[in-house]
Amino acid sequence: MDTAPTIDWHAYNASAAARPARRVVAQAIHAAGGDGPGRVAIEIGAGGGADALEFARRGWTVHAYDIDDTLTQRLVENERMTGRINFHHMDARDVEEFPAADVVYSAYALPMLGPEGLSEIWPRLTSALKIGGVMAVDLFGESDTWAEREDIATRSAQEIGEMFRGFRVLDREVRNEDGRSYTSSKKHWHVISTLARRLS
Repeated sequence: MDTAPTIDWHAYNASAAARPARRVVAQAIHAAGGDGPGRVAIEIGAGGGADALEFARRGWTVHAYDIDDTLTQRLVENERMTGRINFHHMDARDVEEFPAADVVYSAYALPMLGPEGLSEIWPRLTSALKIGGVMAVDLFGESDTWAEREDIATRSAQEIGEMFRGFRVLDREVRNEDGRSYTSSKKHWHVISTLARRLS
């Protein structure tokens, strides 16, 4: 079985560092008010930094959290950006209070915190998100290969719906297909990607 400790996150993040930012980053920026200074994003699981850098290039201040420090190798790009990245080399589960933010963003990282970790961090993230702010996150569904693993958080559609009480869902996409895991082993992905605005 593919287990979390076998994943070399530094090697994975370094190989993924050159990829373009995901489309949902632009969607989240637009939904939260657009480019320009004065806006703040939180990213959980910044990895190689492609998405954090896109926020910063568009004038945002980003608080990027990751247990791997691959992103630090790219922070020299700050000099060419109108925004700024504040990199926090730490486990996001250890953050007691996140800064107030216009966007909370996480690509595939929240499930890796485990069931307990996700349950603990979610209220902190929603509390940090300003009213009218945007949540853009990926969660793993119950059909995912890793649904039976104790170290990975998966949720049913109903449970995910409950997580977004007090939000208006702007967009939701479901990836339910065979593919490869972070270690290139075969895996069935069931990923629910949600873009939602906090209403209360």
